Amino acid sequence: MKDRIVFMTGATSGLGKVAACHIANKGAKLIVLVRNTQKGKQLLVDYKKLYPEGKGAIELVEGNLNSFESIIRACQCIKDKYAHLDMIINNAGIMNFSLTETVDGIEETLQVNLLAPILISHLLFDLLVKSKASKIINTASGLHQGIINFDNLEFKKGFSSFKSYRQSKLGLILLGRLLAKELESDKIKVYSQHPGMVRTELGRSAGWLSKAIFWLMGKSPEKGAQTLIYLAETVDASLVSGEYYANKKVTKITPESYDLNVAQQLLDVVQQYLEPYIKQSSPIFDIKEKPTI
Repeated sequence: MKDRIVFMTGATSGLGKVAACHIANKGAKLIVLVRNTQKGKQLLVDYKKLYPEGKGAIELVEGNLNSFESIIRACQCIKDKYAHLDMIINNAGIMNFSLTETVDGIEETLQVNLLAPILISHLLFDLLVKSKASKIINTASGLHQGIINFDNLEFKKGFSSFKSYRQSKLGLILLGRLLAKELESDKIKVYSQHPGMVRTELGRSAGWLSKAIFWLMGKSPEKGAQTLIYLAETVDASLVSGEYYANKKVTKITPESYDLNVAQQLLDVVQQYLEPYIKQSSPIFDIKEKPTI
């Protein structure tokens, strides 16, 4: 990890904080997206406390996955400062227990867990492609069963916290498999990882019973971070791009998560959501120039 430049979301608490501090300690330059500046500052304090002799550094960039414009500004800050990027870790995720919309008018689980990681990967593609060995790591979940509900993608007709969450994670796995193929010629690898049930803030908006289950049954953030750390540190020649990893190994999951036809259909829908914010093409999104009248 020495001198590697890494961009990461979801790094100010839980397993994300554990992984972020570990990666920075190994010598990486870690750029962390922060919505809450106080949590960001605490991350810097905790890193120095945990690793006073840490070989790398953590830098904060303000941004909110609830806003596409905020994501664009954060990515532009990175592009203005760095000539290349070695890794993107899309670790942030939420699970809402009531229907909540973002400032962009989109159901929040869909935007934060699925649309935002794809937009980030698109916006920073030109930095990734300048690295000699770059990768994208997406935090998925074992709760990815079912199908993509294209007729009610945001579950605004009968909202279900579980259905919206599991669909967002299934979508992330599907697009990870598809993008692994699309980015193969650019030598960019894509991986999905499942940390297991971890004692994190994921269920912070849940009732007391759900919170108690997370706390009693969940593993520690230190244990939950191990697969993410493994994927970040392991050379790509020892990994399989497009695959889903759990407990540091490729894991076979639901048949629906391997359907690349559905993945392409989903990517087309994602592009429709993001089209107003995409100004140039990449292997992820091909923006055709509109004819002049």
